[in-house]
Amino acid sequence: MNRTQKRLSILGLTVLLILFASVSLYGQNTYYRYVFYLDSVPKLHMLYAPVGGCCWKDQNEGNSAYPASGSALTMVNHGGGVQLFYIDANHQIWEILEVEPSSWITKNVSGATGAPAAVAGSALTGFFDASGVFTHVFYEGTNGHLYELYGDSQQVWHFDDPTSLARGAPVAASGSALTSFIDGGVMHVFYLGTNNNVYELYWTGGTAWHSDDPTSLAGAPAAGSVGSLTSFVGSGVMHVFYLSSQNVHELYWNGVWHTDDPTSLAGAPVDAPGSALTSFVNTSGSGDTGMHVMYLGTNEHVYALHSVPAWGYFDATAASGGVPAASGSHLASFQDTVTGGVRLYFIATNSHVYELYWPSEGAASETDLTVASGAGATAAMGSALAALGGLAMPFAP
Repeated sequence: MNRTQKRLSILGLTVLLILFASVSLYGQNTYYRYVFYLDSVPKLHMLYAPVGGCCWKDQNEGNSAYPASGSALTMVNHGGGVQLFYIDANHQIWEILEVEPSSWITKNVSGATGAPAAVAGSALTGFFDASGVFTHVFYEGTNGHLYELYGDSQQVWHFDDPTSLARGAPVAASGSALTSFIDGGVMHVFYLGTNNNVYELYWTGGTAWHSDDPTSLAGAPAAGSVGSLTSFVGSGVMHVFYLSSQNVHELYWNGVWHTDDPTSLAGAPVDAPGSALTSFVNTSGSGDTGMHVMYLGTNEHVYALHSVPAWGYFDATAASGGVPAASGSHLASFQDTVTGGVRLYFIATNSHVYELYWPSEGAASETDLTVASGAGATAAMGSALAALGGLAMPFAP
């Protein structure tokens, strides 16, 4: 990292002032939820709706370069706005950023930095560092190294090689899942090595990256698939989830690494082999509180593992009376910050994008967003999904 990360740019301050003025002049913000997916072209689609309001809409983003078929997606809340990343057919990482109603900036951030190309099938993960006003995005290169792209509010992008900077960090398995977060200014990125152990790269400041092996340190079993990782941090404890022997396993750090098996502890059904994972922790004190980890069972139902603090489970598909997910569907989820409930997204066998919502366990509802948006743009089977909610926008998209 360089010294620019320590400075809030003049442009960044200007943007914040404009947003503040917009809210002051035009009243209370409207809270939106967003879901991105790829159609069969592939083109990028954004489904969006106000929280608690009407109605769902579908916006086909006018990309300068189309995503590659099967591209990963990751979305970042950059201080209240939408910032999405995808990979094109030349293995370059692109950004799409909404700057005003229906106005988007699209940028080849790999090209802007001269960063190495992504390996075919690379995952993406990222987050926004509010303290440094930087967006960070991570991907896997053809050499198995994890690379970082980081950009400031002026859209100036840089890259580095955390695997090399960590000196001795193992390379990633080809096509490894990735997951990341920032906690107290420390960046954490998790991936699967060629031995299917979960490894961590972490940055504490300056130019130094470090690595460790949470799987070995916790005495945990190796993962059974390179395709599933999810994580979050809550109350100072780091949590990472992965699949082994069709159970969801947890690595958690509270000064040292530990492991447990939430599936067995909850008495929950096993997952479908290679199931996607998605998770978050609700610390709001309202709605469905606690830790949430969702996966697909062998019947393609969405199951939610839930800890408050003992692990239990909930069959959200059965509770909704709705359709199951397509085999191999990606999953995306977040806490609805307005209602405290859970919102989860999946793709069904008809290639429609669905939302599952439950305010608390025991009851759930399901909405076909492809139909609700009126656009009829179906998803490519196996399309990645990215979702965020509770974004307070001073304008409607």
